[in-house]
Amino acid sequence: MKKAILFLALMMTCSISSGQTPDKIINKRFILPAHAFGDLSISLSPNILFNTPNVLQFAGGFKLRMFLGKRISFDTDLVFGRDYIHGGPGIIGIPAWILVVGAFGSESEERPFSELIFIAAAMILSAEHVSYHIPVKSSSDISPYLSLLRYKSAYEYGHYSNTNMTNEQLSCAIGLEVNKYFNRFLLSPYIECNIGYVNHTPGINAGVYCGIYIPNKRQK
Repeated sequence: MKKAILFLALMMTCSISSGQTPDKIINKRFILPAHAFGDLSISLSPNILFNTPNVLQFAGGFKLRMFLGKRISFDTDLVFGRDYIHGGPGIIGIPAWILVVGAFGSESEERPFSELIFIAAAMILSAEHVSYHIPVKSSSDISPYLSLLRYKSAYEYGHYSNTNMTNEQLSCAIGLEVNKYFNRFLLSPYIECNIGYVNHTPGINAGVYCGIYIPNKRQK
């Protein structure tokens, strides 16, 4: 476990330091996007999960991010493996918000009350997972994040009726992600601590997200 965490920390350090190269050609080629409202990123990842009912296991992940401005984004992820899954309400809220903004625009114009209610509900669903982005070089940023309302289901392999464990519960997570941008593509190693609200057992999740960055067309 310690070796795996050490390896991931090394990857995160390398991602930051690679953005600090003095090579001006690289700096001109890869730059940090000017994050704006409505910018999106979609990523997939391999994951390692520590301290699950199976002690250590591998999983796969999907992450969706929507920027509210230059520094703040709402994120959501869905991680699934053998007898394990976790995800947040943003998996519904962010796509719903994207549809509304795409259909009606982001300008402050008069809107029907029903639409405002829908936007407010989508924002509440999305806001449970918030990231703050701190630029560290011309093509990298780090993003500490907090997730307050995840659903987590974790079972020991084949033992679905084990009453000695809390197999399904809501949880929270605090983590750190490093985002290295290669034009529209990004590489994002992360590590987080996930704690269940019922059993208060901490677990460590880690992985590397590989994705694509999609600027808001209105901001081009």
